[in-house]
Amino acid sequence: MLLEIAEIEVRPGAEDEFAAAMRETGIPHLASCEGVVSVSFGRGVENPSKFTFNVVWTSMDAHSAARNLEGFGKFRMAFGDLTTGGAMSHYVMDEAIPGASA
Repeated sequence: MLLEIAEIEVRPGAEDEFAAAMRETGIPHLASCEGVVSVSFGRGVENPSKFTFNVVWTSMDAHSAARNLEGFGKFRMAFGDLTTGGAMSHYVMDEAIPGASA
């Protein structure tokens, strides 16, 4: 499994529009992509213009291939010009440790 953590900076004043676009169309399109196991989305407390996406993919190959899928394109189109930048990190997830809670 692969965990993708993306932090997105949203244009000041466009935060509510961005959040609505993600809830209504962006996240459903991303979640429909082959290789997506789960998606979570949140807004910063200290910086309400910063949002995060945590996406679990079956593999890095699946994530790379998804960039060519219609659903991924629709996900990106949902936020259009509302963002000003961001950063992305990827992590290979180990098996769960017995007895540890998630």
